[in-house]
Amino acid sequence: MLTGLGASLKLSKFIAFQGFLRELKLSPDPESEIVMLISYQWLRNYLSLPEPAEVILPKLVKAGVEVGSIRQVGGSISKVIVAELIAIEKHPQADRLSLTKVSTGKETLNVVCGAKNIAVGQKVPLAQIGAVLPGDFKIKASKIRGVDSEGMLCSAKELGLAADAEGIFILPPNAPIGEDFLAYMGLPDTLFELEITPNRSDLLSHIGLARELGALLNRPVQYPKTELLKNNSTSSLSKAKITIEAKDLCFQYHGRLIENIKIGPSPLWLIQALQKIGQNSINNVVDITNYVLMELGQPLHAFDFKALQGSEIIVRRARPGEKIPLLDGTERELNNSMLVIADAVKPVALAGIMGGSNSQVIEKTQSILLEAALFLSGSVRKTARTLGISTDSSYRFERGIDAQGVERSLDRAADLILQIAGGTASQTLTVITQSFKPSEIKFRPNRCRAILGADFSDSDQVNVLKSLGCNLKEPDGAKECSVVIPSYRVDLTREIDLIEEVARVTGYDKIPLLLPRVPALFSEISTQFPYEEEIRFIFHQAGLNEAVNSSFLSNQFTEKLKLKSDDPLRLIQSIANPIADDQDVLRSSLLPSLLLNVQTNLSHQQTGAALYELNKVFFLDPNQTLVERRQIAVILAGELAGTGWQNSPRKANFYDVKGLGENLIRVCRLAELKWEYDTLAPPYHFSQSFQVKDSQNRLLLKGGAIHPRVLKEYDISAPCFALEVDLDSLALIPKASNNYKPLPKFPGAWRDIALVVPDGVTSEQVMQAIESQGGDELKKVWLFDLYRGTHVAPGHRSLAYRLQFQNVERTLTDQELTEKVSKITEDLKMRYSIALR
Repeated sequence: MLTGLGASLKLSKFIAFQGFLRELKLSPDPESEIVMLISYQWLRNYLSLPEPAEVILPKLVKAGVEVGSIRQVGGSISKVIVAELIAIEKHPQADRLSLTKVSTGKETLNVVCGAKNIAVGQKVPLAQIGAVLPGDFKIKASKIRGVDSEGMLCSAKELGLAADAEGIFILPPNAPIGEDFLAYMGLPDTLFELEITPNRSDLLSHIGLARELGALLNRPVQYPKTELLKNNSTSSLSKAKITIEAKDLCFQYHGRLIENIKIGPSPLWLIQALQKIGQNSINNVVDITNYVLMELGQPLHAFDFKALQGSEIIVRRARPGEKIPLLDGTERELNNSMLVIADAVKPVALAGIMGGSNSQVIEKTQSILLEAALFLSGSVRKTARTLGISTDSSYRFERGIDAQGVERSLDRAADLILQIAGGTASQTLTVITQSFKPSEIKFRPNRCRAILGADFSDSDQVNVLKSLGCNLKEPDGAKECSVVIPSYRVDLTREIDLIEEVARVTGYDKIPLLLPRVPALFSEISTQFPYEEEIRFIFHQAGLNEAVNSSFLSNQFTEKLKLKSDDPLRLIQSIANPIADDQDVLRSSLLPSLLLNVQTNLSHQQTGAALYELNKVFFLDPNQTLVERRQIAVILAGELAGTGWQNSPRKANFYDVKGLGENLIRVCRLAELKWEYDTLAPPYHFSQSFQVKDSQNRLLLKGGAIHPRVLKEYDISAPCFALEVDLDSLALIPKASNNYKPLPKFPGAWRDIALVVPDGVTSEQVMQAIESQGGDELKKVWLFDLYRGTHVAPGHRSLAYRLQFQNVERTLTDQELTEKVSKITEDLKMRYSIALR
């Protein structure tokens, strides 16, 4: 609001009363986010609400309006009235007590009191005999130091209206004697704090919430009337002039000149209304602008007309270096992106944010220019953020206000000023740079039913939209309606918004819990990398966790890989402006990042790590052009989770990564590949490494044990094994055919053979020799045992294989199987000097 921080008048008769209301601590912390406090009694000015707030609020919550907190004020007080002090004497038996006589309008009572702030003629709250105060404290007739006391004079704390208070609560001098204290104070009341989402700016006022409740409860909303204004307006427009220079930042500006007013204290009802929602009373004119802001949601401002040089208002951009003294006591330097309200010489307000102290309404003010405007939300937001200011006014302008409610709010405020401060109001002086046109949205009831999955009738849907203030141009029951959106609902821009409103107001609980009807459509699964689906399946089945690392790292981690000088991994692309000192190169391998992941896991008392990463790496080609390739890498270190029925952990080994490579080739159905062993240089260990190439000698995958020197550089104590796959090369390999083969009609047969194999012969060589002699009837060969020790000569090891034979046309005989095994063993003996064990 523009005027919430104006200079306070010295209204001595109201100091004690306003001090008490500040002690209610209903206002939010000025440094916290602005909140919307709603008075339930205030709401009843516009809507019939016979129910208690506890009944109504759940309906709001169900409709999506979140209520942050609820506070009851004055609900536990009874038999407390307004009384007048007519005599005060010293207590005959106590120096610190006084014996008072108070008038209730019907009788005079003696009351013993210990407060020091009382005086004859004051109006005070009197708790009569039988009264109940907060905490179930009951007032009884009693003797205090031998003197009868017929009630109790109450402090604000004793009435439960303040957390702390000293002395008796002194009421205004015009408080009527004998009136019920709660009724006089506008109590009891329920205050609740709304947590409004940014799109629902229409709820940032009491009338806005009344409209919402009216739609939910199907009750009419009564807007405040301005009858006095209609009968007391003149045409004194020549005394003021309004000009809008920044037409792109201000769309409407309305002003009324009100003369011969009397600035003074606000009436009690106005003070009560504002103070209950955290607004301090300033004076009658400023309080009215604040009241209308909270009532209708339109920020207003009142200028002292005498302080406006040239009797002129100019809405313009600020000039570079221009300064303005604000109502908060600060002076702000402006720039030409900021919108100001100026007179003929100087800025007098920050548009939509705060007024200037050089034109504020003071006790001597006799004429005011009352303004209401519509500013560009983005302009207000930018200025408020730049200057670090947030007010009730800027909060609403930033979120959007009712374009058709600007002048109505001005009339409401002018009418109240005439009632309370007197004077004569001019006709409205209006300047409009952009006419408002209500938005129209096409709405289809059938579409609403399909989206919500509920059989809401056309008439029910139309009634909901009408209750929200929408107008329908087409007759009810039309297949498509044209819905005119009310100006205060800036959040309704699409048909789906209207459908949501139907669901929200009708009640989400009315929508049946049914699965939506979705047509069955089949499409190709799109993945970012070739073979991604198959590879992820293999690695997840193996119990690996996916790692996601940055593509940037420090070159020192690549140097730790101990690469040869001609290794392509040394072609690192340096970053000209790295985001951090340890991220100065694009990585050309996934291994450095995974080794760092292992180091982190092991340094945090983890016994092992099983990770994979699928990402891009970067190289410089011979022409020094940056090349991007896609890779996947696996790292296994320390203990791995157990598998099988024992489920006991075991150490990672070379065959784990080799097996992952084999599974990858099998699942991806890659054909015509060749394996090479013990060929890799660091970071791999030469004697525990392998690589796989295709028929055109392209490297597809490689892996093995990480060299101990590399592990030492990375401060890793556990053995590590890695697998790297070049996905771009892999994508070039055609998949092997996957033709259907019927299940065999005849049973298969198995034979196990244990061979004594020289250490220089690999298991792969043995298996290839077996397959070459097994013929078409040998379907599968696998190694199931390795043994070294007793009965096996030094330099040899025992390898046991299982051979599966099957003929698709008949059952094989034992003699045929024996002959085939004999042929295989004889060939092995001739090739590699392998003997049966």
